[in-house]
Formats: sequence, C-alpha cells, structure tokens
Amino acid sequence: MLLLQPLAIVCIIVLLSGGSEQNLFVLLGGHLFCFFVIAMACHGELARTRPPAQHLTGFYVALSFGGMVGGFFAGLIAPFSFSWVAEYPILLALAALCRPGDQAPAPRWHRWYWPALALVAVMLIAPSYLSAEAAQYLDRFRVPIVSAVAIAAMIAAIILKANCWKFAATVALALLLTRILPGDRGHVETVRSFFGVHKILVTNDGRYHLLAHGTTVHGAEKVLNDDGTPVTGRPEAISYYYKESGMSQAIAAVRARKGGPLRAAVIGLGSAALACASQPGENWKFFEIDQAIVDIARDPKRFSFIQKCHPDLQPVMGDARLTFAKEPDGVYDLVVVDAYSSDAIPVHLATREAMTIYKSKLAPHGAVVMHVSNRHLELASVIVGIANANNHRSWVYFDNPHREKEYILANNVVISARNGSDVGEIAHGDPWKATFPDKLQGVWTDDYCNILGAIWRRMRGIT
Repeated sequence: MLLLQPLAIVCIIVLLSGGSEQNLFVLLGGHLFCFFVIAMACHGELARTRPPAQHLTGFYVALSFGGMVGGFFAGLIAPFSFSWVAEYPILLALAALCRPGDQAPAPRWHRWYWPALALVAVMLIAPSYLSAEAAQYLDRFRVPIVSAVAIAAMIAAIILKANCWKFAATVALALLLTRILPGDRGHVETVRSFFGVHKILVTNDGRYHLLAHGTTVHGAEKVLNDDGTPVTGRPEAISYYYKESGMSQAIAAVRARKGGPLRAAVIGLGSAALACASQPGENWKFFEIDQAIVDIARDPKRFSFIQKCHPDLQPVMGDARLTFAKEPDGVYDLVVVDAYSSDAIPVHLATREAMTIYKSKLAPHGAVVMHVSNRHLELASVIVGIANANNHRSWVYFDNPHREKEYILANNVVISARNGSDVGEIAHGDPWKATFPDKLQGVWTDDYCNILGAIWRRMRGIT
C-alpha cells in the first residue's frame, strides 16, 4: 500500500485537473479506489507505529480525539472557512506526510530539492498573476502541467526516496496548480454554502457568465456582443431556455392555451433566467432553498436577469416540499420544477408524493413542467411514472442543438397535465412525444428510488 500510495495520489490529482467531464464510473471509481489505497496506507502506518501494550489506552484516546477533530474540521470549519472543497486536496497533501521517513543519509543532491521546487513553483504560478495572456497560455496545458508535477512527486517519493516533507510539498504544488489554472473556461469564482459549491465562470473572451454547481452548468448569460460591446436591454435567453428549447415551448404553449397572463410557480432559482420568461401582467413566484444562489442571481455584476426582468423578485426561501405545500390549492396555471443539486433533481422533488403536491396547486387546466436535462441520469421516465401515478399524462422533449460554443445546451423537459388540451399544441406531435410509463420500472416515492437504474438507462442512450 505504501508503494501504491504515491500513484494513488497522482491519479486523484490527474482526475481533479481534468475537470468533471469524464465518464461517471471512471470518475467515481477512480476517486474511491485511490482514496481507499491512501487511507489503507495511512491506517497501516498508524497500526505499525502503535506503542507497546502499556500505552495503548493513551493511543486509542488520541486516535478517537483525532477522529473527532477531523470530523469537526470537515463538517463545521471547512464549509465556513473555504469557498470551495479545499479539505480534499488538504487531506491528500497531509496523507503524503504519513509516509515513513528514510533512515539512510540523504544524497548530497537532495539539498537542491527545495530550491528547485521553489523555482518551478514561481515559474508556474507567477505568470497567472502577472499576465493574462500568460495565464491563458498556461491554462491550455493545465492537465499536462499538473500531471507532470504530480508524477515528479511520485518519482521523488518512490525512486529518489525523498522524505515525506518534500513529497508532500510537491503534491501540494500540483494541487495548488489545479486551483490556480482553471482550464480554458476563464476566470472562476466560487461560493460555498451548505448545499454545495457554486461556480461563477467568466469565459476567456468575457462574453458569457456561467453558473455551475458541481459538474453541471445551471445557467448562462451573454454579457458582451460579438463586437465586444455590452449587451443592453432584456437579456437573451440561452443555455436551457433559448427560444426553441423545451422549457420555452412549454411555457408558450400553456400561455397560448390560457389566452391570458399566467400565474406561475418556479421551484429553483438558479441564475434567474426564467425571470425573463415572464410577461407584463403575469404573476411569477420563485421558491429557492439556498440563500447563496439568491445572492448570486441578485448581483448584476454576475447575472442581470433579475435586475432587468424582475427587479422586485422576492423568492420564498426554504425547502420547496415544505414551502410550496403551504401555497393555496388550485391557483397556478404552470408549475415549473427547475431545481438541481449538481447533476440531478433532489430526489424528494421527483417522487409520487411531490407530484401530488404540484398537482394540488394547479388551476383546473394547469400543467407541471419539469426540467430533467442530465449527463449521467435518465430522469424523463421517472417523471412520466410519478405523473401517471397522479393521473396525469406526459409529453417528453429532447433536443441537442450542438451549439455549445454559444452556450445553447441540450435540454430534456417533461410536461404533465390532466388532458392533452391542457398543453395546447404540444399534444399534437413532434418534437414532443406522448410518453407512457414503463410497467417494469418502479414509480419513485419518498420510500423508493432507483438511481442505478437511471444511470444504466442513460448509459444505454435512453432520453
């Protein structure tokens, strides 16, 4: 395990530097297996260096105290001290210190290790702060640079037998570079809350602002025109909300069917792009659980949807299963569920019982629209199942316009209603498809869900 530990640390560094676009099983499997090896090496050293039997009581007290300190740090201190998940790379660097020291005298060349490491650090870090052009150039080679430093750490630990401090310092440099070199998307700002780490990205050309949570882009705004001038007026709808998207079509169909202003409820604020889907005279109410998201969406330096489209927007704060349930029954023409935690809808918002709540709040001819775009999980059939369990019919929309450079993204949407007439033109065919539940697929409830099944369906290409 001690021989494998440096390799495991290098593998995690490479996974971190490569972003989160890898295959889900490669990503999860790689992190979990490598972390297992690192933990085994640390626990093995702990067991090997345990004291004689007469001192074991103090040893186990110290062991328990260390576990308490670690849990306290990860659970309470880190979320309030860091704007990103810094405790993971900190843990990797500290794990490198658990390697046993080499008792043999160090070769003379070892004295040059620290100056050489410091020189490399300055050469790789300084350009990111001194020159935007140099930073962009280094960003292009983010993965090779970080991987080279990580491999150098492994070579130092295994072949050159550098002491644990030199190994840990080299690992720390590689991990620092994964943070300093954000890749080719541009400037990254992170905001951390109890619900995760939110990233606000500004592309290298400054034309787009993006909101990401975990591995998924949750909203985008074009802030500069192609000629570099600022975008003025009402923001253009992009990402999952462009004019031809499933979400926009669903809202337009319900509005046309009603023939008048909508009363809509939106669960999940995100970048507040849907605030610009409302029209004068309509009543749109937003529900959001995370105050950090509200603060991000309200900041016009980040996103201007609220400022330009709905300046008086006051989201209802709290878990929507609780707050939305308090709304009066039978008043909403449209209920939109657009709440995500990283890559997936929180399970308790995608169950039969949750759909029962949404249904109870609908006006007689209202509809529920659920945004289920996802790289790793097939969720459309889940929504069809919970809607059918509540005597609602469903229509599914999927489209990939292949315009990622403009941040117009693939989108998957399900609209559910009592009758086809409640969804207007959507009920008449392409690109929407009337979809019925799979009898072999269990309906998700507050007591049952099948995440692995959703992953398997996505791997099979089901949308």
